[in-house]
Amino acid sequence: EQDCLRGILKNLPKKYRNPLFLSDIKGLKQKEVANQLKQSLPTTKSQIQRARKLIAEGFMECCGFVLNQKGKKML
Repeated sequence: EQDCLRGILKNLPKKYRNPLFLSDIKGLKQKEVANQLKQSLPTTKSQIQRARKLIAEGFMECCGFVLNQKGKKML
């Protein structure tokens, strides 16, 4: 799983990786991320959500994870 995650994050487009990093890793509020990146809050929110979706899709492809209807990993 760690190898999958590294590859997925490395391959995320920069426009998604940067907001995700600032929000989810550094812990900034999305408004702070938007200000730091000099873009609108809706754009920032959209980019973070898209990054999370791409990560989930990457895990499904790389590791064979399957999500249920609620978006939770099925064993």
